[in-house]
Amino acid sequence: MAREELIRDFSGVILGRLIYEDNGDITARNFYGVVLGRYVARYNYTTDFYGRVLTKGNTVVSLIMNQQN
Repeated sequence: MAREELIRDFSGVILGRLIYEDNGDITARNFYGVVLGRYVARYNYTTDFYGRVLTKGNTVVSLIMNQQN
């Protein structure tokens, strides 16, 4: 069963959410539910919306914090 965590800015406004899967993968979604990217635990990298590898390791929170509105 997936677990969800809300990501908020300093004033409490919801910016997005992280969805933790049982296999260790994490999906980042913006406020509207659009997928921004995901962390693939099996390979230890973070991808963007298009599946392109961005970084090694888990940096999905940065996808939410750096989104352009």
